[in-house]
Parts: sequence; structure tokens; C-alpha cells
Amino acid sequence: MIRVRQLEVLCAVIDLGTTSGAAEALSVSQPAVSNMIRHIEDIVGFPLFKREKGRLVPTPEALHIAQEAQHLFSQQKRVDRIINQLRGGTVGQLNVIATPSVGYSLLPRLITEFTRPRPRVQLSIEMGSVDEIIQRLISGRADLGFSITMPRHTALSVRPMATGRMVCLCPEGHELAHARSVNVLDLNHVRHISYGSGTPLGQMIDEVYRQEGLERRYFCEVRHTATALQMVAAGAGVALVDNFAMLSGPPPGTVMREVEPPLPVTLHGVTSNLFPTSHVAMQFQSFVREALSDPGQGSAME
Repeated sequence: MIRVRQLEVLCAVIDLGTTSGAAEALSVSQPAVSNMIRHIEDIVGFPLFKREKGRLVPTPEALHIAQEAQHLFSQQKRVDRIINQLRGGTVGQLNVIATPSVGYSLLPRLITEFTRPRPRVQLSIEMGSVDEIIQRLISGRADLGFSITMPRHTALSVRPMATGRMVCLCPEGHELAHARSVNVLDLNHVRHISYGSGTPLGQMIDEVYRQEGLERRYFCEVRHTATALQMVAAGAGVALVDNFAMLSGPPPGTVMREVEPPLPVTLHGVTSNLFPTSHVAMQFQSFVREALSDPGQGSAME
């Protein structure tokens, strides 16, 4: 069987007409090229060249083989190009699932920036709870997850992407909107949208009240930051939301205020240990970490 390297030598000799010219082009010795041609002729069982006036003239059979070889070379270049694109994360499938506060605000902007130089990346984006993130990752239906709450499962790898904080979102004109910062304890005295004590965010806020010997009170319980954000935007009350949910700024008709004491939150990137993480998913995870470490990204990190 003729190998690709042998075909390269054959085509070089046909193109240049001499073994010395082919040797120089291929960065090998002239005897090596001559030996290769003889070896190819032994394999195929017929002559490939005639010598005329110091040049090697290919036979019709040699020209036919060389023509077919060009298709092989083109395919090889295409495969190499695809491998380089995959290595660079410019093609592939990226299946992402995120909690709503991340998925509705942060993710669209970052994915748009990531895919702009990678137009051949195929995307699938889902929103879900932490439990849904876990299930999609361990079943192989998602490559990468993002969540403020840390998913806990032995089959998952969880990496911190960025550190943020909880802020108080108020309707414009609300009494708390006039303050430079809002004490978390003051939320008990106004219409307050918050998270149940069974949720990680609710437990974090409960701890502030517990340390003061108080019980947290609120009129509306939600599970996701995104829901709280929409309730505030509708004028229903105030709420603590993670600042990742407002990368592009507060919704119209609302204002954002810092809270005391500070309530730090972490954005986590999650992958499955049960399936290989695609290169494009690893590229996007690194992109998110770098983008959110850049002060130029705006309100999410200021």
C-alpha cells in the first residue's frame, strides 16, 4: 500500500521534473527521493517516469495517481484545519445550563462575545434550578453549568468563576432608594421579596438576622433571583439580588443600593466527571473567568 509520504514525493517529482528539485522542496536528500520512486514503482508494478533530456517525464499512470492523490491531500488539509479549529475552540457544540439570574443577564452577553470569533460553534442554552443543572450534567445533556449556589454531587467538578455580592434592588422613589446603603435588618420594615429558608441565599440572609436574635420577615417568597428582580421591576417591593443578575445595570424604574453587612456570593462553573468536557466548553469556562476578572466588564464586578 502506498503511503501519504510516498504520494507527496511522487507529486513533487512530477511538479518539479527532477529528483534533486523534489529533494530540495521536501528537505530530504536526492538519493532518498530516487529510492522512494523506485520503491513506489516496485509497489505498483509498473514504471512511473521516463527520462528525457535530463528530466523525469511522468507516465499517464503516474499522472493519474497524482491526480487522485490531490483529493487525498485536500482532505488531509481539511482534517488538519478542523483539528486546529477544535484545538482553538472555534467549532464544536456547546451545551450550557445556568440558573435564571445568570442565564438571563450575564450569559447572553458573554456567549455573544465568545462566539463572535467562533461563528461555527453550535449553541444550546437552558435555564434551570441547581437540581436541574446537576441532572443535565450527570446525564451528559449539558457540557457546562453556571450557578450562584454551589451544586453538590460527587460526579461534578465545581470551580469558582468570579466573586460578587448581594445588593438591594428598590423601585425608584422607594424610601430605601434614598439611602446610600441598606442595612439588611431594615428589610423587615418594608414590603420585602426574599428567598425561603430552605434555599442557600435564604440561609445566608437568615444568618444575619440570627446573629441579632431576630427572625426574617417578608411578604413574598421566591426561589430565583431573576424572579425577585422582576417583582421589584413591577413595583411589588424591594429585594436582595446578586449583582451578577445586573451586569447591564438595574431594570428601568429601579435603583441598586449596597447592603450592610456585606453578603458575598460566588459564581460557580460546573462540569461533569462522567463525560469528557469538550475543548470548546473548557475554552468558554476560561473565557468567563477572565471576562469577569476584568474591571471593564462593568457593574457585575464593581
